[in-house]
Amino acid sequence: MNKFATRFSNMMKEIKKSELIYWWILRGLMIFALIYTIVVGHGPMGEYKGSNPWQQVAANLVGMFAYEIIQLFFSDKSLFRKLSPRFQNITALGFFLGSFGGAFMNLYYSLPMYDKILHALGTAEAVYIGYELVCAIQLKLKKTCPFQIAVLCAMGIGFVFATGWELFEFSYDQFAGGDAQHWNVVNALAEAGGDYRSIFLMFPVKDEATFMSRFPLMDTMSDTVMNFVGGVIMYIILRIKPYRHSGKNDINALIESESTAEVTEPKAE
Repeated sequence: MNKFATRFSNMMKEIKKSELIYWWILRGLMIFALIYTIVVGHGPMGEYKGSNPWQQVAANLVGMFAYEIIQLFFSDKSLFRKLSPRFQNITALGFFLGSFGGAFMNLYYSLPMYDKILHALGTAEAVYIGYELVCAIQLKLKKTCPFQIAVLCAMGIGFVFATGWELFEFSYDQFAGGDAQHWNVVNALAEAGGDYRSIFLMFPVKDEATFMSRFPLMDTMSDTVMNFVGGVIMYIILRIKPYRHSGKNDINALIESESTAEVTEPKAE
């Protein structure tokens, strides 16, 4: 128990009070959504056409505690213990928008552009997490790295995550009969009242026959476009403000100071 008490104390020192309040506001809303969907069976905006909403909300609620889980239960040698609590500021928002907004409020189907917006935000989040992972690797290996290289690596990691998500969506729909690739053409037309022209599409179509035959491709390619846009925007933001490679949070300076201290520290007689 002493180990967990020490870990908990050290963890709380790293978390800003404003971050903790922000996390618990989102978590509180997710807990409300979880209870509501268990009792009622669906969200307030009607039946969700994807997987069971309470299961999705529950799984993503657990994900909103990722930083605490890592710090309390992962090995001291784990790479992930080097992650800063800052990463949870954006991952918690991603979980919230996907489950509370998407599944609980049913915005995937009632707000046509919602899925596309989340793809852009999701890839931006993946690049952000990629940056945190690169910084964690630096701290674990005690190796400095120019921020330009760290941010470029982060973008690559982000696009791997984005591609992996598209593969998951396709596999889930193809083999498990899901609807992760919002929308499929049947649900899309049902929500649009049978009028394909009222569906949000990034690519124009000439007629309904073209829409019916090309919808799956257009859906996947529009996701890919939004993934690209979100990832590039986050890359530019991190290039302008590499927050873990500047100021008092400069991990390169921290690594160099620790290396210097180890070299100059007198050996015990």
